[in-house]
Amino acid sequence: MTIHRTAEGERLCDIARLYGTSEEIIRMNNGFEISEEPAPGEEILIILPTRTYTVKRGDSLERLALRFGVLRRELLANNPIIEKEGLLPGRTLALKYGERKFGQAAANGYFFGGDTSSLRERLPYFTYVTVGAASLNGTEIKKLFEGREACGLVRMADKIPLLRIFGRGYSELSEKEGEELASELLRAAANGGYKGLVLGGEPVPSELLLKLRRLSLGCDLILLCEVEPSSPEHLCDGADGTIFSGNSPISCAQNYVSELLNFAAERESNRCMPEICAFAENDGKYLPICDALRVARRGSCKIEFDEMAGVCKFTHKRSGNYVFPSLENVKAILEAIHEYGYMGASFDVARTPRAHLMMYGALFGKR
Repeated sequence: MTIHRTAEGERLCDIARLYGTSEEIIRMNNGFEISEEPAPGEEILIILPTRTYTVKRGDSLERLALRFGVLRRELLANNPIIEKEGLLPGRTLALKYGERKFGQAAANGYFFGGDTSSLRERLPYFTYVTVGAASLNGTEIKKLFEGREACGLVRMADKIPLLRIFGRGYSELSEKEGEELASELLRAAANGGYKGLVLGGEPVPSELLLKLRRLSLGCDLILLCEVEPSSPEHLCDGADGTIFSGNSPISCAQNYVSELLNFAAERESNRCMPEICAFAENDGKYLPICDALRVARRGSCKIEFDEMAGVCKFTHKRSGNYVFPSLENVKAILEAIHEYGYMGASFDVARTPRAHLMMYGALFGKR
């Protein structure tokens, strides 16, 4: 795995020749659209496949998987373009990448509404997918996002769809209210076709989790909690896992890695999925990194790398200053997740750059 910084005037075909790979594979691994070229200074992820194949007329995923001894889901993960365009004759496919460092394989993805095509092509990377959201006021649950279509797609792919509950005042509920809430939460999950819940908004008392666990006996329900570094350790005793959120959406790699180390030293990191930032900051506003990169590419903006902060920066003459985590930053965080024995990672399904998922795939995989 190599991260290449693009020189002035350098094109993807030049980079492909430099590393002895195909332009098509670089485009797939980095999420470039057809004819799109990198901005000066942009980071390009280079992962060289150990085996490739040129698609022929009549090929199918099932036949290729059987012929080359590769799982169908691996073919989809290695070649996301298949979901959009199918198996076009003449296209180069990556059949296999190098041996992976098999950490634990679970990854959660957040997907709330929007175009389901991004969900389809990214499903091979995930174990859990949060595809619906609701707010909580006392014991009343109000839907924020309807996730039925996405929930069906997740279940068809043999993944686990989750419903996120954004709540306040968990600890202020009486014993009776806690029982009522636990029953309502289970009912909301069952009615929507979800196989689990993600509880966030504020720390969830272990008493509520234990009530949910007791009432869901025989339902095989997954319970995850969102936590911050300051959350008390005992709050998630009844959960199957936690989703760790750092202090800043544009987190310096060194600071975030320190948080991951401290968290792993004090808690069960093998039940936790740290969050990977998918956003760029634009003068106080946040937008997906992919969108920020498109602004830079179309404007030929020079992207600068700040090694100390682990971020990339550029200025667009009309839309202002942009800053976002560098690929080096994300790589350092993913390597720390692997090294410290975390359960996996948590991503924003619709907004996470392709390169982030490819790096994750290079470090984690199913045994």
